[in-house]
Amino acid sequence: MMDAAEEQRMLEEKVGKALDEARTKLDIAMEHLSKGGTDSEKKVWLAEEASEYSSLLYSLTYGLEDEDPPVPVRKRNAEPIPLVKESSESLRRATGLRGKSPLEGYRYLRTAVYKLRQAHHILEKAGRRGASL
Repeated sequence: MMDAAEEQRMLEEKVGKALDEARTKLDIAMEHLSKGGTDSEKKVWLAEEASEYSSLLYSLTYGLEDEDPPVPVRKRNAEPIPLVKESSESLRRATGLRGKSPLEGYRYLRTAVYKLRQAHHILEKAGRRGASL
């Protein structure tokens, strides 16, 4: 039988792996976007999904299920590359704050997810426009 401390340690390990996975996918998405890769939309979506998963694990691990951090103000005419860069910075901050201030880290993580979702939405719309021309 596992004790609470051991269970917490295992959960924290899973969060760490999930954050690493999100980081890797975010870096790949950024690389594809900056090169104008045709599958950028899919890469951003994969980064969004990985970030969302790490966010779920994070909230469960640190008991933040009832927290609903405010979403950043949506910018008009936002562009995917700056949004993905901002997501990357938010993810880096969330990872760094994990041990010190889980709630603040969670807020950054939710910001990363939100901005990736926005970038994905913009790319998706652009893709549909391009396909219908």
